[in-house]
Amino acid sequence: MALRYVAGPQAALSAVDELAEPLSGHHLWHATRAELLRDLGRADDARAADARAPKLTANPAEQSLLRQRINWA
Repeated sequence: MALRYVAGPQAALSAVDELAEPLSGHHLWHATRAELLRDLGRADDARAADARAPKLTANPAEQSLLRQRINWA
């Protein structure tokens, strides 16, 4: 499923990156960045963000879903 952005994925990534200080310790921040990076064709950066996300949650269901996403990307 392709995501749609009003100002485009680069503007969305810039907005997400501005939240790095308060949110970079949260798994969903990394998962969101990964999706945006993929949309921008930055596959290596997306994989790194995807790999970081499951390490930041203790919830086994979330970890499983995030790991599956790495294999789908």
